[in-house]
Amino acid sequence: MSRAICILGMMRTGTSAVAGVFELMGVHFGPEEHLLEPNVANPAGFREHTGIIALNDELLARRGGTWYAPPEDSAGWEQDPELDDLRRQASGIVGSELAAQDVWAWKDPRTCLTLPFWKALVPSLLSVVCVRGPDETAQSFATMGWAAVDRLERPYGTGLDLWLRYTSDALEQTRGGARLLVFYDELVDDPLGQSERIAAFTGLSERLTPDRRRTIEEFLRPSLRHQRGRETVGEHPAFALYSRLREGRE
Repeated sequence: MSRAICILGMMRTGTSAVAGVFELMGVHFGPEEHLLEPNVANPAGFREHTGIIALNDELLARRGGTWYAPPEDSAGWEQDPELDDLRRQASGIVGSELAAQDVWAWKDPRTCLTLPFWKALVPSLLSVVCVRGPDETAQSFATMGWAAVDRLERPYGTGLDLWLRYTSDALEQTRGGARLLVFYDELVDDPLGQSERIAAFTGLSERLTPDRRRTIEEFLRPSLRHQRGRETVGEHPAFALYSRLREGRE
């Protein structure tokens, strides 16, 4: 039976860095031609399957939302028979392009908002939740040249709102399951120590060979951290949630 890993977290929280660690340990993300190409926002690469991105966008659209304007949450939405066509598409991607490998993963921040749908298809998920301070995340989000971000009237404030929604949804949907939280600052400051945590959690410790350790340490160089901000102060509820996470109270 193949092992499935889902990398969760809002964009700009280190999901690509964690996905890169997994890729360097030989984890499969799908055929190269189906992965999102690097760009100026992420020159090291996203490791995101374009088919999964499209499915997540359609799931959000059918619920009346988008990745930057999430729909209202409603219990049991993933069981709607109107989503049967998307279930068939998702099953096809997982079965033909991912689960044939012994260890595979996917990473798309939108999955924080759609995880119930995917858990029904892949119930034995190992979830890695990436967390970065809300101020740093919102600062980074506000500087991205994405069309949707450019149209926002208050990109920093929206970044905080999205941090709260994405993180809350990811935590709620993984509560009680196999879950590992990875803090971005710890990943950058201690790449080998955090990579060992990630490998141990996913049963991949034997893949951390000396050569791979050196490659991972170079990949997670400290210069990846371009924004530094206030992490535990501010009136927005994102700061309170982040403080609880750092204290291990969530």
